[in-house]
Amino acid sequence: MSTQGEQVTVARPVSKEGIGLHAGELCRVTLLPAVSDAGIVFVLGSGEAVPATADYVVDDERATALGRGQARVRSVEHLLAALYGMQVDNVCVKVEGPEAPACDGSAREWVDLLRRAGRKRLGAARQVRRLREAVWVGDGEAWAVAAPARGGLSLAVGVEYEGTAAGRQALWIRLSRGKFMRELAPARTFALREELEALRTKGMARGGSAENAFAVGRDGYSGPLRFPDEVVRHKMLDLVGDLALCGERFEAQVTAVRPSHRMNVELARALRARFLGERKGRGGGEERQR
Repeated sequence: MSTQGEQVTVARPVSKEGIGLHAGELCRVTLLPAVSDAGIVFVLGSGEAVPATADYVVDDERATALGRGQARVRSVEHLLAALYGMQVDNVCVKVEGPEAPACDGSAREWVDLLRRAGRKRLGAARQVRRLREAVWVGDGEAWAVAAPARGGLSLAVGVEYEGTAAGRQALWIRLSRGKFMRELAPARTFALREELEALRTKGMARGGSAENAFAVGRDGYSGPLRFPDEVVRHKMLDLVGDLALCGERFEAQVTAVRPSHRMNVELARALRARFLGERKGRGGGEERQR
């Protein structure tokens, strides 16, 4: 483990309201300052406090949902990606409604909200974990691996949507606040045009519109793109948000091929188990690597 500056929370409460992507209902999120080592905790309408870790993931089909008992909140990945990418370590997330607002389908509005909230340094050191050996998850042609690396978190993602305008896309980024804001946060959610009806039949994408998503067809897209490779950039954005659920900041090279929320969460669980196992193996403490 190493240290990397001070832990940060938001300097003041800020709120955002909007329609949820899947439920199609009005939702509201308020970000509140938190103390050092509190982590990211969602407080749901029932008053239930749900830590943002993989232990509390209750659904990962087309979005990531956290829950405890009967209380749950869906579509948390874009907000979590913004918190991780903007290096905000501790915050209380008060949620009114069944999910986080879809905003424009990306993390850009969450970044703007965090910038409006400001940053408050908490004095406590930010701990960054280092992998000792690779962690792999996968099923057939879809797989992901986190390998030991120094110099922060690097991400490589490859996707393939055969027979569509998206085709094959790949992207590598060494994550930083600046790169997150410029290269990942604006990338919007999408769906294949041929699957939209099936999604709505299953009770998903009811709040989806041209304001918060785009469709990928065989010959083109439903509207102008923000990046030529916006599809893979959004997949990487989702990966950042889901990896935040390992509950630790860490250094690694993460490679994901055909990622999904289900696979991302599986990797977050595996990393969390590895980090907790290493901690127990050292009797609850760790030597700092220099």
